[in-house]
Amino acid sequence: MSSKPLTAIVIGGSVGGLAAAIMLRRQGWTVDIYERANVDLVNRGAGIATQDLLYDALNNAGMELREEMGVHSQGRIMFNHNGDVIGTHPMEQTMTSWGMIYRFLKKQIPGANYHFGHSLSALEQEPNGVRVQFENGQTAAADWLIGADGPHSTVRKILAPEISLQYCGYFLWRGLIDETLIHSEVLEQIAHRLMFNMAPGGHSVGYLVAGPGDSMEPGTRWYNWGWYRTAPIETLQDHLTDSEGTYYAQGIPHDRIRLELTAAMRDEAQLHLGPQIRAVIDATERPFLQGIYDGGCEQMLFGRCAIIGDAAFTARPHVGMGVCKAIDDAATLAIALNSPECETTSIGWEQERLRYGLAVLQWGRDMGSYIGPTPTDDVGRAKAKYYQQPNVLMAESAAINPSEYLQLDELGLDSKPQS
Repeated sequence: MSSKPLTAIVIGGSVGGLAAAIMLRRQGWTVDIYERANVDLVNRGAGIATQDLLYDALNNAGMELREEMGVHSQGRIMFNHNGDVIGTHPMEQTMTSWGMIYRFLKKQIPGANYHFGHSLSALEQEPNGVRVQFENGQTAAADWLIGADGPHSTVRKILAPEISLQYCGYFLWRGLIDETLIHSEVLEQIAHRLMFNMAPGGHSVGYLVAGPGDSMEPGTRWYNWGWYRTAPIETLQDHLTDSEGTYYAQGIPHDRIRLELTAAMRDEAQLHLGPQIRAVIDATERPFLQGIYDGGCEQMLFGRCAIIGDAAFTARPHVGMGVCKAIDDAATLAIALNSPECETTSIGWEQERLRYGLAVLQWGRDMGSYIGPTPTDDVGRAKAKYYQQPNVLMAESAAINPSEYLQLDELGLDSKPQS
């Protein structure tokens, strides 16, 4: 190893990019993060259901996630259309805040090494490093480049342009509201549980998360909810088009969603969902939309460039593993790159993380198999029937013990992600 400190460029300043920078800096590297957004990402994301793997990943990043850093959930509960309880599942869990994790990690990076307003436009690999150019005209160079720029990764588009995310055949209506807007009798039933409702073509889920300033005090928290809805791509595109005809391919601002679409969603909720979740939806003045996409890469190393987190594998949100997988990718990559046998260890890192990413991707597809287009094969139909069972849905959605469900032993590297 050279006595000169190694350098890295990290594209993407969210949780995965921050974790990569932290891990490498601990090993003496000089790391600069370049984020395309012009403002802090602190308000992005809502709640995160904690998992055993998330605790381990955050510990590796120097953050001890304690129970008081989230809203305690006693378990899961499912209601029918009449509001009757049709199932429960015990699972002690803490619902923490994405913003809290982001803020903690970002504090560990000096401001001079975190650059807002830098959208990658080009990269060029050299014999011993990487050189990049940004849309603002600035350039940078380093020994390594790490792409941690999320599902719509520019790094991935440059290095593996043949890979693209695929629409899964359903989207998600979402909302995040002040808990005081929910009737007290309803809030009492759902406050400390993950709430589920089955509905044709999908299900709804909801839970309390930290409020403004990461407040956990009753009366100051937010309620986070979502409703998965089967729809062809044409319907999603229509929902992402505002009243003036502007189409927002990567997500429409909530205040641009056409009011007639929101009204139609509320009418459908009256037909299909229980009164508890209907009360939450009715209290949400401006719901928003999220198309469900997934996909993965067949490689994560490209010379002196590596891609991690959602840039490499974007799984469906049912697994709830985006944060812990991104941090794990970053931590293990930092170890591999700092090894005296970097070339060998980095190849081993890629093989293991491909295997892991593929397992997460497949688990998400299995859990979402009953939403979206009806499977046409016997195996697919059997999975859809299995995952539509209330007890299975409650047990596996963002489970605290994902290792029990990841089929790592059944997936070899000859299994390729669909792209």
